Amino acid sequence: MTHSQASHAWATKGISSDVPPGKRALALRIQQLCRHLTGESRTKGGVLKPTQAQAAKRIGISETSLSRFLSGNSVPAMELLERIHTFARKDAGSAFPSEITLTNLRDLRERANADHCDSCVHLRAELEKLRAEMGEEGIRTTGIPSVDTPADSPTRQTLESAARRTLTEQLRALEAQRDELAAQRDELEQHRDHSKTEIDRLRKENTRLGIFAASRTARRAGLGFHPAPTRATEPGPLPVPRQDGYRQRSSTDERAARNIASKADALRKSSRQGGTVPLLHHMVRTASHGELAALLCLLRRQQERALAEDLIHIYGRDQSHQDVVLVAAELHDRGAPDDAGALLRARAML
Repeated sequence: MTHSQASHAWATKGISSDVPPGKRALALRIQQLCRHLTGESRTKGGVLKPTQAQAAKRIGISETSLSRFLSGNSVPAMELLERIHTFARKDAGSAFPSEITLTNLRDLRERANADHCDSCVHLRAELEKLRAEMGEEGIRTTGIPSVDTPADSPTRQTLESAARRTLTEQLRALEAQRDELAAQRDELEQHRDHSKTEIDRLRKENTRLGIFAASRTARRAGLGFHPAPTRATEPGPLPVPRQDGYRQRSSTDERAARNIASKADALRKSSRQGGTVPLLHHMVRTASHGELAALLCLLRRQQERALAEDLIHIYGRDQSHQDVVLVAAELHDRGAPDDAGALLRARAML
């Protein structure tokens, strides 16, 4: 598959003149690889046109990180280069250049890491300036030879050699620290991107569960579903089918309601005595999905906001994903969609 330059304009970036040769060569190779990546949409002519954001998302990094790699401002990890190479080779098929191998990429990366950064040049200039300012005093105090020392003097040659070694070690330490910080930054950006993706997925799942729960409630009641806005602090009553002879609560439901009411009262007393947390943990372990949802609704109606939010946090943190989803569905059935969403978000934050 052949890709036009116009379809990958973002992969043909200008590289600053102060970028060292090794990093420049690696950046140009990454640009070449990215021009073989395909996108998610086709033009009328059938040529795939990926955007930089689409390419970055597919590779698994942020758009900012990809831009830095393409411009030679940062050196990617070998694992990331292997991933780009794999995608580009798969997309290009027989048109993929045979000279771009993993060995070639590994060699280019090693050369890029061996390059001195621009700050090295400034440090060398600063060293020469200090030599001129300190004169002979510099020999005695710092070991750096004076500019007045003859060039062929053994003392000057020895001291210069020692100074070069010291400077080289310092520069390498600075470069290693810089590369480590750049790697940490890229890792944090990747983690942020993955977190955003997971949050979007959970939001979609929450919406899907809400629609499913609402449809189930409507089927149980034998009525069409017409959603109405509900406040989290004032959930509506339990849904009741409008059928002749139907009792609002069976004897089992009444016993469960009394049990939940006693638990809510115990929570309030425990709150005044400062022992809320152990009781909340006990309820999370022992209450059924329906009982826990009903208990949350009761706490909301009784204005026990702090207890309700603590219960949501503990259940979302300690229980399994399946249990959390089932309680969220029960809450939605009982007219508390905001609490259902809060419970799912508490689980998603782990």
